[in-house]
Amino acid sequence: MSRILVVDDESGARYGARRLLETAGHTVSEASSGEEMLQILSRQDADCVLLDYQMGGGMDGLAALAALQQKSGAPPVVLFTAQGSERIAVEAMRRGAFDYLTKPADADELVLVLERAVSYARTRAENELLREESDRQKPSRELLGNSPAMKKLRDDLILMAPASSSVMLLGESGTGKEMAARFLHDRSGRSGPFVPVNCGALPATLVESELFGHEKGAFTGASNARMGKIRQAHGGTLFLDEIGDMPLEAQVRLLRVLEERTVEPLGSNRAVGVDIRVVAATHRDLKQHVAEGKFREDLYYRLEVLTVMIPPLRERPGDALQLARTFLRHYAGNRQLEFSPSAETVLARWIWPGNVRELRNVVERASVLCRGDSIGPELLGLPPEALGGAMQPAALAAAEPVPAGAPDDGLIRLTPIAVDVPFRQAKIQVVEEFERRFVAHHLDRNGGNISRAAAALDMHRQSLQQKLRDLGIGRVGSEDE
Repeated sequence: MSRILVVDDESGARYGARRLLETAGHTVSEASSGEEMLQILSRQDADCVLLDYQMGGGMDGLAALAALQQKSGAPPVVLFTAQGSERIAVEAMRRGAFDYLTKPADADELVLVLERAVSYARTRAENELLREESDRQKPSRELLGNSPAMKKLRDDLILMAPASSSVMLLGESGTGKEMAARFLHDRSGRSGPFVPVNCGALPATLVESELFGHEKGAFTGASNARMGKIRQAHGGTLFLDEIGDMPLEAQVRLLRVLEERTVEPLGSNRAVGVDIRVVAATHRDLKQHVAEGKFREDLYYRLEVLTVMIPPLRERPGDALQLARTFLRHYAGNRQLEFSPSAETVLARWIWPGNVRELRNVVERASVLCRGDSIGPELLGLPPEALGGAMQPAALAAAEPVPAGAPDDGLIRLTPIAVDVPFRQAKIQVVEEFERRFVAHHLDRNGGNISRAAAALDMHRQSLQQKLRDLGIGRVGSEDE
């Protein structure tokens, strides 16, 4: 049962709508003008408003709709218009109305459209709650990174955000194209939702139904009407991920939506106005797809009004470590986890062929497998070429305190330091090498006995064991000999 407010200056029209809707099980209130509608909604809630366009005196339907849209949490509006005024109704939908009906309306259609509007409002509210909960559980939705490439990306997206023009995001898989699209939407000022669609994950037979919606009975198995992602994104942003995988038939219909700003559900001959901003993304070469006849040229130019290239992680020096620490704070929960210096060195220097997605998976896996409070390079699960010299099987092979055959004069000699790396990375490498050589020296002096080496280092035995794991130094000798 829903609460519906009927707004019409004709008492007979209000009475007829009321009887029909109450018979269908809904609770109905009445208002004779736009002003009265606003007064009623200031005192009580409604799940949907049935609003007449042509009302004498005071506000007409469009003015009442505009006033209602200024209020937070306004219910969806279905506009009632006289025959022949569909163009006005479509304009009203662009201004925020959910749908429109022409007088005299079919009784079943009236009930169906109003119930659909109520369902949409409830779904939108539930999605908002889920999105808020999801935001609390996810790492920051900011585009992290202080590299020049990321600073330019943020500046470009902020500049583009207020426009309504379509945006094409290009980049390798895993670079964070959806995150960039959300960043764009969050700064666009659009009040509607962000609706993502992965075109590559949808079966070809379901793409059109998923995007454009369908009426009940439109095809075998369509037991209920479906709104479709395009209408769900009304007032907001429609994100079409992997647009290059969209079937050609759906491309034709999408082009029409972009040109006319209306959508026609499957099984319906009535166009519904939509106000959406389209952001598309792909890792494919769409120009090559156009040349091969796999992608429509006219749609390509409709989508590529503004183009943004998302840089791969290997071209963002220093960002990998910042992202890894952010992900670790998220996945660690209440645990006080950190990366060891050697693990940070690996994270900073690896080329990350899977980009941010690979990095995030690596951090999540390491946080699950870590039993202590420090993640060493062996927990990252990266290939041997990524680890380089960060892990060695034996202590003395990994770090000889002095050159072979030289007298032990008590000094720790470090290898030359590269100067063409960032200061922080050079510091990490120096500290890591010092710790490895220093610890290896005392292990060697104490015959590989961990307990005696720990006493010489003034460390707890457990702390030394963890340090050995962090430094990638394999166990040598025994704990007590």
